[in-house]
Amino acid sequence: MEHYISQLISDIHQATWRVRPPHEIWEDVDLENEADLEDLSYVEEYVYGTPEKISSITGIATECLPPPEKLNEDQAGRLALELEKLLNFFHFNLDFPEVYPLHFRYPFIRNIWDDEHVPISFGESHIEFCDYDQETCPFQGYCNSCEEYANELKHDLNLSNEKWDDDQDLPF
Repeated sequence: MEHYISQLISDIHQATWRVRPPHEIWEDVDLENEADLEDLSYVEEYVYGTPEKISSITGIATECLPPPEKLNEDQAGRLALELEKLLNFFHFNLDFPEVYPLHFRYPFIRNIWDDEHVPISFGESHIEFCDYDQETCPFQGYCNSCEEYANELKHDLNLSNEKWDDDQDLPF
């Protein structure tokens, strides 16, 4: 398996040679202007974009990714790291907790490989794995995003439920 992993990592590195030309909406854009970049990335993704499987975007077929149960922790961690770098190259950002171990990430990454996303030329497209429900959080013990989200919701609900007299200062 070790020889196969080394060959796969080499294939992953070569996949960065698959450079797509930018979408035509980028022809007259000042790439130094962050506001333009953000706006046009959104337009490219949600207006003009056509979803494709990640395997098609990257050129790495899903069948090439070994089942997680066939890998040891080191192999799974190395593949996860290389696949995340590859996805970053194609402007996809995987939303894992910072402290989430690499070898635990690999099954998540492999599971999304046939999911469809819009390839973009600039900016980043986030791929989330959590629905922010504390009871079903896939990263139990590694993050507190679900708890923070629940607290923000409670705070927002409390603000919207408060009644304001004409004499009171508004909170904004």
